[in-house]
Amino acid sequence: METLAKTVNGFNQEDIAAVVTALQTTPEIGNFQLRATNEWIDGGHNRSYIQGFYGACQEDTSRTEPFIYDNDEPPVLLGNNKGANPGEVLLHGLLGCMTTAMVLLAAARGIEIESVSSKIEGDIDIKGFLGLNATGPKGFKQIRVTFDIKGSDEAQKQELITLAKQSPIFNSLVNPMDVQVGLQN
Repeated sequence: METLAKTVNGFNQEDIAAVVTALQTTPEIGNFQLRATNEWIDGGHNRSYIQGFYGACQEDTSRTEPFIYDNDEPPVLLGNNKGANPGEVLLHGLLGCMTTAMVLLAAARGIEIESVSSKIEGDIDIKGFLGLNATGPKGFKQIRVTFDIKGSDEAQKQELITLAKQSPIFNSLVNPMDVQVGLQN
């Protein structure tokens, strides 16, 4: 008799269990290297390409074409709106990662979610970046994330927020990390 795998929040429970078992058996498969390349086009306009990455102890070849993202600035920041600005892309990445973390980790625990929507706002003062305020911050001063979760009681919603905070991007922003910048030889 054929049994159907249970799906929670769009994730197959058997697949989740198989990944967890594989990571417990061979921890090094959890080490990933994500990559992107970028080229400047004109003014504030530049373009990023994302395709290959290393994960599960091998190069990934599942993407036959790169994802292409244009970055630019709005006219008030001397751009031409050819794409979202990098700060907006960072906010998008944070919100996407927190949402995926919440939904996946909830599915792993068997917690079904009816729906999730969210919004994000980040406050930045560009005077520090421009060198007009020597002591001013050059990055975001504060980022606010708000989730609207349906299909859970209040205690479960708080648990889901805790799961969202396990996001790698969230943790990269709130915990110091080493970022190295250099020139290609």
